[in-house]
Amino acid sequence: MNIFQTTLLGGVVAFTLGTPAFAIDAENKTKANNVYEPAYFEQYVPRTARDMVSRIPGFSINSSGGKRGLGQGGANVLINGKRISGKTNPFDQLSRINASNVVRIEIVDGASLDIPGLSGQVANVITLNKGISGTWEWRPEWRNRLEGNIFSGKATVSGEKGKLSWSLSAQNNSFRNGNRGPETQTLADGTLFETRYEDGQFYGDQPGVSVDLTWKPKDDHVANLNLKYNIFNFNGREFSKRTAITNDGSTKETLFSNAEDEWNASIDADYEFPFLNTAQNGKLKLIAYGRFEHSPTVSRFDEFDPVLGRISGSRFFRVADEGEFIGRSEYSWKPKDGQDWQFGVEGVFNFLDIGSHLFTLDNAGAFVEQTLDGATSRVEEKRAEATLTHSRKLSDKWDVQLSLGAEYSEIAQDTGLSRNFFRPKGFISATYKPDENLSIRTKIEREVGQLNFFDFISSVSLQDRLDTTGNINLVPQQSWNGEIEFDKKFGDGNTFKATLFGELISDRVDRILIGDDGDGVGNIDSAHRYGIKLNSTIKGEKWGLKGTQLDLSLRLQNSSIDDPAQGFARRLNHDLKSFWSIEFRHDIPNSKWAWGFYTDQFIDSPSYRLTTINQYTFDGPWASAFIEHKDILGMKVKFSLANLFDASDDFTRQVFTDRRDRGVLKRTEERTRNFDLIYRLNISGTF
Repeated sequence: MNIFQTTLLGGVVAFTLGTPAFAIDAENKTKANNVYEPAYFEQYVPRTARDMVSRIPGFSINSSGGKRGLGQGGANVLINGKRISGKTNPFDQLSRINASNVVRIEIVDGASLDIPGLSGQVANVITLNKGISGTWEWRPEWRNRLEGNIFSGKATVSGEKGKLSWSLSAQNNSFRNGNRGPETQTLADGTLFETRYEDGQFYGDQPGVSVDLTWKPKDDHVANLNLKYNIFNFNGREFSKRTAITNDGSTKETLFSNAEDEWNASIDADYEFPFLNTAQNGKLKLIAYGRFEHSPTVSRFDEFDPVLGRISGSRFFRVADEGEFIGRSEYSWKPKDGQDWQFGVEGVFNFLDIGSHLFTLDNAGAFVEQTLDGATSRVEEKRAEATLTHSRKLSDKWDVQLSLGAEYSEIAQDTGLSRNFFRPKGFISATYKPDENLSIRTKIEREVGQLNFFDFISSVSLQDRLDTTGNINLVPQQSWNGEIEFDKKFGDGNTFKATLFGELISDRVDRILIGDDGDGVGNIDSAHRYGIKLNSTIKGEKWGLKGTQLDLSLRLQNSSIDDPAQGFARRLNHDLKSFWSIEFRHDIPNSKWAWGFYTDQFIDSPSYRLTTINQYTFDGPWASAFIEHKDILGMKVKFSLANLFDASDDFTRQVFTDRRDRGVLKRTEERTRNFDLIYRLNISGTF
């Protein structure tokens, strides 16, 4: 607790003492601080709305990805005062808007809007199409000892004809990753018995296309349609050369490879129009969302003796089909200024259908299929929810929002087991603005978590020789979440934000013991998490450093749960302990040049399994630097060097002789994998 108390005290002191130090003509600048017109961004030469939003001091996009259904709130980004349709990624959506079509960007408080679930700062991007226009971006990357990644990029063209506006995008988010380095194997007494040198390469391509249509047939009628189709091709391999130091070790080589050929498609559609009580601005919004994914995968693991050749092998084939289909309707009305109501109902159907096959090499050199219980199955969920939300402006300084609701869900598996649940949910949020430049926001929420259907079905890890037992009794996690945020603006783009948060969790989804020796994902009765987030933006104009901006962030958090195997209190598995980042940018005045750097570091907690304790460590910090020219033949060209401090991916695993509660430490694996300097080029333009 001392580190949290110290950090909190430091943040409060900085917040208090900083007020006069940064009070640069801060009075009566609310509009200037909260509305950003294109002229503000000229020094950055933005290509898209995303480029513009990313340069707003003190603001960051929250995608709210992974939340259950469509629900309320969503990303903290609006387009022309409207929520982004369905489950569209806000980063992708902003990337499809040409910067020349942005009229202004307004930063508003979520609790003051008539959009349930939004809290904190929200960016409202006001656009106006100006004919057909387009943007493009090419993002090649090179690393030592890997193939060049030269096919990553994106192109978007958009326009408007009559009452229909449209956007067409094509992109490929490809990657060429890899790392390599030594690993040691030691016994419980510290005796080194084996060394390894390992090399991994992981290549992927994600080409896709998307179409966005917006139709406004008449006043107050708006329809949106978003179509996406994507492919994901992945190929990875890890080679290990092992050398025995004692008789407990082995001298051999292993090769692990895995591949996936996925395709997925989705459709988002919504239509909003006046309905019933038009005198009170009654509106009905109908929303539909559908997504299907087909993912065949294969994993291979082989062991080779220097003399005998291949001595063992295994193959794991799996085909996963998954889908999500959602229908939602929202009826909203406004009985008077400063008061908004919304009633929403939602129905969802989700499924995961998996077929798996495991083969091992027999003494005759043939692969023979093995029995794999619970690895071929189908899981379905049917869910319905209803919510009623009220937003009210109590005074010039107070805005509140209250939502009450519940969901009913039924989960069934082809094992014959079917279960149903009733879960209350809702929130209350409030914003207090004692003056023009200080906002204090609070929120208390009852949240129902999302399930990963893969946890219901058994699987194997050929490389680690660890099985994951499917758990047919898994239930959704629930939590009480609370936060309080202090947001201070000091004028001229200088900001400071402090957020305290906490979670009281029930039915925590984590690794548990299943049966006598099964290791899988299940529910633990209770857990909690709490922490603090600090963010600050400092502009250099006050000190004569025109064109400079420094962004600082710090997150510290703690958590606690009772270990299901041994009963002691520990942190949540693989939970963030701390994160900090520093970003600096200098747009050199009266020139087309800019330069800057970025660095960060995170620390995670260990991950406890039935017979192992795993600790992933990023031995950093991560750091990168760039130089940018904003007009080379009309193009913006940015060159970056990353991994300046030669960071590495480190991993430690403690392996026990049996379950941790009845076995003893058998051996410890420790590895370090380096991935060298990364060279990046980003070239973008418009047409």
